[in-house]
Amino acid sequence: MQGFLERTFLVLGHEGIEALSAPLVALSGLGGVGGGTFLNLVRSGVRRFRLAENGLFDPPDMNRQAAAFASTLGRPKIEVYEELARGINPEVELELFPEGLLAGNLERFLKGSDVYVGAIDIEKGADVKAMTPNLLKRFNVPLFSAMVLGFGAILVAHHPKGMMPDEFWGLVRKRSAGEGFPSFMSGRFGPTIAGRIENSLSAGKSPSTSIGGAFAGAILASEVMAYLLQETDLVTRETIFAPRFVVVDPMRPTMEVVDVTAHES
Repeated sequence: MQGFLERTFLVLGHEGIEALSAPLVALSGLGGVGGGTFLNLVRSGVRRFRLAENGLFDPPDMNRQAAAFASTLGRPKIEVYEELARGINPEVELELFPEGLLAGNLERFLKGSDVYVGAIDIEKGADVKAMTPNLLKRFNVPLFSAMVLGFGAILVAHHPKGMMPDEFWGLVRKRSAGEGFPSFMSGRFGPTIAGRIENSLSAGKSPSTSIGGAFAGAILASEVMAYLLQETDLVTRETIFAPRFVVVDPMRPTMEVVDVTAHES
């Protein structure tokens, strides 16, 4: 066992470490959510990854992204995260897609993976996102995603035999009377922050903080781990898949599991 896992081993034991060492995690997007999620998974003992990212670090990244520093500005994100991962665990296995996730490589990216972590910005990759559900069903791969909202985060995961993103977000918009960014989501944060979330997203910008990014990377990595550990006695609950989702807001503070199909009084 690698030395960096010494304290993790006290929690996971042999069965947990072994359960995390074999699965292949496909992760697209190494930004404010994906970068933190990736490092959390590497530090937790997940060993095999496919990574897709074509971006460079720039100054706006520095408020929330785990590897954004003055020393990394202008460098390819995938290159920096490869260095960090190998610095944590020299035995980590990485298959890199530095061109990013594209319609032409999506099937190769997903085929044979055990989990897909989709951390592509909401305004990007429409063609890839449209193709993804059929491939998830075909390869029987669950999708895990999260987004930063202010100081908090939202986690949504999709089982390949369950509710896909289009249906889920359609229900969310229906619950929100068809608004630009659904109040069903933003309304779960404080009123002032909720208003700023809605205004920012309407203007095409993601309102985020370092704290929100940390929460998003933590809950996304933890739910992926809960899924990978489901055959052990370390996890005693089901993975949270759509139509259920998780909302974290440390400013209230709350962490709740919400069902988009459930009636709210």
